[in-house]
Amino acid sequence: MHVNILVMSEFNFVKFTGYYPRGDTKISINKSGLIRLSSGFCNITAILNHKYVVLYYDNQRRAIALKFTNKKEDGSLMLTKDKYAMTISGKTFINANKIREFGRFEWEKQIVPTIGEVYIIKLDKNEKNL
Repeated sequence: MHVNILVMSEFNFVKFTGYYPRGDTKISINKSGLIRLSSGFCNITAILNHKYVVLYYDNQRRAIALKFTNKKEDGSLMLTKDKYAMTISGKTFINANKIREFGRFEWEKQIVPTIGEVYIIKLDKNEKNL
C-alpha cells in the first residue's frame, strides 16, 4: 500500500450536505390526491411565505388554477411546508371534479380578472402518469 501526503492538493472537493435539488419546477398530482409543489417551483415563485391556496377548476379546458394567499377564505386549503417544498391535500378537490389525470405538470402564471394572480396547470399536458 502506498500513501501520498499532499501538501498542495490538486483536488477541489465539495462536501455533500445531503440535499440535492432536482431543479425542476413542476407541480405533481398523485392518485391519493396529494398536490406537490416542487422546491424549484417554490423558489422561483416565492410562495413559501403563503399559508393557504384556493383551487379552481375549468372542466371544459381541463385546467386547475392555484391562487396562493395568507387569508383563510371559503374553500381555501392549508399549505403544508417541508424544508424546501410544499404540498396540498387536494383529495376532496380531485374527487369533486372527477380528475383522473395524474403525473407531473408544467405551469404558467396568469392574471385572471375575476380571481387575480394564479398558477395554471393543464391536465392534458402531464409528463407521465404516476
